[in-house]
Amino acid sequence: MSRRDLYLYALTRAGAETPLGEGLAGEPLRRLDAGPVAAILGEIAAPAVTPEVLTAHDAVVRRLAENLPALLPARFGQTVPDEPILRSWMEARERDVLEALALVDGCVQMTLRVFAGPDAPHVEQPPEAPVPDDLGPGARFLHARRDAAARARALPEIASLREALRPYLRSERVERAASPGRLLATAYDLVARGETDAYARTVAEAAPHLAGWKVTASGPWPPYAFAPGLTSGSGRA
Repeated sequence: MSRRDLYLYALTRAGAETPLGEGLAGEPLRRLDAGPVAAILGEIAAPAVTPEVLTAHDAVVRRLAENLPALLPARFGQTVPDEPILRSWMEARERDVLEALALVDGCVQMTLRVFAGPDAPHVEQPPEAPVPDDLGPGARFLHARRDAAARARALPEIASLREALRPYLRSERVERAASPGRLLATAYDLVARGETDAYARTVAEAAPHLAGWKVTASGPWPPYAFAPGLTSGSGRA
């Protein structure tokens, strides 16, 4: 694809005058404001997916995140045809974007992956919460969805570690593996910038005591898992 698209790097609050520098292809970056929200854009041909380009994209996002207190990074490869389409999306999602910016302000993402070892014990998952009898069909559906989400976040396999990490978490996104295998789950944890060392130390101290389970922690990353998606993109840290 040779034509140039508007390539989205991140969303932030409008009004900041921080220099933006260059994008992954050396193109100048600019802002597009839509009310209180701003997009940070470059104008490039859609890049190929290679390790080098992925690294360059992440480097740009990291640099922006260091200079802006609240930044929602776009996933790799998010493009839009023109400014009116992007501005329309930002205006329609303004409340969601502002809430997400408030959530990630001053924070970074730590990524925790949980693997089952050959001697991993069987762990009972939390039971479904009983549904109150007085709920209607719609309320019962929402109750079931909330309960399923809460059980997915529980990670009873490493409950002691999750409890030890709780003081550092501003928010979390937990994804259990879709099919049985060595990878059990991935937790995307939102942590204040100044607490990443304590987070990593807590994981390192707890890891030897998680009989049958292996955990790895990586980061800090820009908060990729906490940004509202604009288009289908690839890659999480």
